[in-house]
Amino acid sequence: MAGGSNREGKGLPPEGETGTFPLQVCEWDRLSYYFVLAGAVAHPETPACHLMPISPTHLIRCAVLVPILLLSPPPGSGQEVDPQVYRVDAPAPEGLDREAAARETRAILEDLIRIDTQNPPGNELAAARYFEELFGDLEGVEVHIHETAPERANFVARLSAESPTRAPVIVMGHMDVVGADPEAWTTPPFEPTERGDYLYGRGTIDDKGMLAAAAVVFRLLARDRAALQRDVIFLATADEETGGAEGIWALLEERPELIDDAEFVLNEGGRIRVGDGRVRTVNIQTVEKVPYNVRVRASGVSGHGSVPLPDNALAALARAVNRVHEWRPPVRLNETTRLYFERLAEVEEDPDVRAAMEGISSATDPQEVDRHARVLQEDPLHNAILRTGASLTMIEGGFRSNVIPSEGEATFNVRILPEEDIREVVTEMQRIGGEPSVTFELVGDPVEDVPETSPVDTDLFRAMQTAAEIMAPDAVVMPFMSTGATDAQATRGAGIPTYGILPFPLVMEDELRMHGDDERVPIPALGWATEYIYRVLGEVAR
Repeated sequence: MAGGSNREGKGLPPEGETGTFPLQVCEWDRLSYYFVLAGAVAHPETPACHLMPISPTHLIRCAVLVPILLLSPPPGSGQEVDPQVYRVDAPAPEGLDREAAARETRAILEDLIRIDTQNPPGNELAAARYFEELFGDLEGVEVHIHETAPERANFVARLSAESPTRAPVIVMGHMDVVGADPEAWTTPPFEPTERGDYLYGRGTIDDKGMLAAAAVVFRLLARDRAALQRDVIFLATADEETGGAEGIWALLEERPELIDDAEFVLNEGGRIRVGDGRVRTVNIQTVEKVPYNVRVRASGVSGHGSVPLPDNALAALARAVNRVHEWRPPVRLNETTRLYFERLAEVEEDPDVRAAMEGISSATDPQEVDRHARVLQEDPLHNAILRTGASLTMIEGGFRSNVIPSEGEATFNVRILPEEDIREVVTEMQRIGGEPSVTFELVGDPVEDVPETSPVDTDLFRAMQTAAEIMAPDAVVMPFMSTGATDAQATRGAGIPTYGILPFPLVMEDELRMHGDDERVPIPALGWATEYIYRVLGEVAR
């Protein structure tokens, strides 16, 4: 937790006083009282040793336990990563000092974490100024700060090739982050904190870590400008976390000339997944689902809570949203998702799941597709790739416990497949809801021109695949449809093929911390990510 201002609220004695350290606030809250005492002796850096009165009797008992704890990691353990995951046997590419690049990436990431860009309100201008200073000494680099609102800005830096023969490549990330509740974190979210093999802080993986790695690569390429065959554009956007109206969309509307001559974009969005002590898959995002919100409204007769009414609006709302929650839209596959399951089958260990992946990748008969889907849909991630998803995210209704309200409201966050029409989906949700007093309506307007899937036969996709094969030769590389939304929707919509990768090899537990409490990145992954981006941009730009 950050600071000591909430000590009494957490059961801690005031500063300067001693007292029994409450077991529930110790990180090892399942150990006995004497284990806590032993920890205080074995690990004096923990708060317990300053708060707990230790008697001679306690010390005798602790003498038995201290050797045990001295051989174990301190409170906050579970912070180790397998170094073999991040080991790259291939020689470092020319021009890259692995250790120096990893150090610089970490230093930049720590600086970015300290710049609070929670969105709202964003305040990305401060991060843009940071990049302006970071790139200020580079020859052949032109920088632009595109202010879109008070304290909000995009940052664009163009490294000009001396004799370009091809169109530019963009490396893009976003400066804003989602909010963080310091009371829910075990480290200060905007103060980078090392614990074991991890660096904690908001934005470590979404998306300041990628920006830090890309910034290091940009500086390295600037030293080798004479060898570049195309300009390299570093783009740091605002407002990605809330849709990009003050970020990428504003840039494309107000200053398109800064980026619209690019041939392709390297962005966030894909995944490098770790399992069994190795990089298993490299998922390169080529397309993403289209996000919408659908509002559900129920109306009925209000009354006193003492007289139950058959047309209770909240009851009708509950029935309708539950039916839609249980609904499984039809399975729809596209070229990306078929190839995804085909390649994922190569590393799937469960024979039934592997057979379903292999089958669904080539099946054309609808009944056969559904048969394989029934196996795959047991995994929520696979299910989200197979079909449109409707997640109930909000329910509102009522204002007093003894009053039956006349209305209630709910919201579904709906992610449709690119080839689907949201209007048809909302109509089907209305039918599935099945309540005359409940209506389903789209919030906002439909996207009329859904971006096309980025092709897999471009120089950038091939460079991403080649870099992955060099650094993780046992991994399977595949195109990937993201169920979430990124700034790629805008750049693809502008006609620029865009490819997503979160360049840090992560286990699923760490990946799921994105937008959650205690976001963190394995420290060895920082150098891995920087080398990956360096290999990709080096191959495609030289």
